[in-house]
Amino acid sequence: MFARGLIACLLATVLAGCGAGPSLFGPSTGTVTGHVQIRACGGAYRPGSTSCPTHPYAGVTLTFTSPAGTGSEEAVTTDSSGSYRIDLKPGTYTLRASGPGDQTGDLGGGRQVVITAGKTVTADFVYTIQLL
Repeated sequence: MFARGLIACLLATVLAGCGAGPSLFGPSTGTVTGHVQIRACGGAYRPGSTSCPTHPYAGVTLTFTSPAGTGSEEAVTTDSSGSYRIDLKPGTYTLRASGPGDQTGDLGGGRQVVITAGKTVTADFVYTIQLL
């Protein structure tokens, strides 16, 4: 009788642990961090020049579209220093960036980011604009 009680307690503990999910077996998401900057070239600064000044680009929306078939999207917006951070489920995502309020339109698309549980990926962007 004691053995059956012990087995029932162990079984209940294992099943409760399974319900706990990721915390029992490790993280279930990965992290993407990065910075978005604008590089202003024109006048004395030519596009090929490495001396074009860069500035943080606040308010950029980065949209992560999950792998085909799932159809979900997650988005994050850069802060005043042009930084962002987002936690996502593992998989390969297509990343698209658009300017504040879409005033500047699509800043880039089609970039692939691979997310691994428990890992951090850095994806930085620098957009060059031509000044007249």
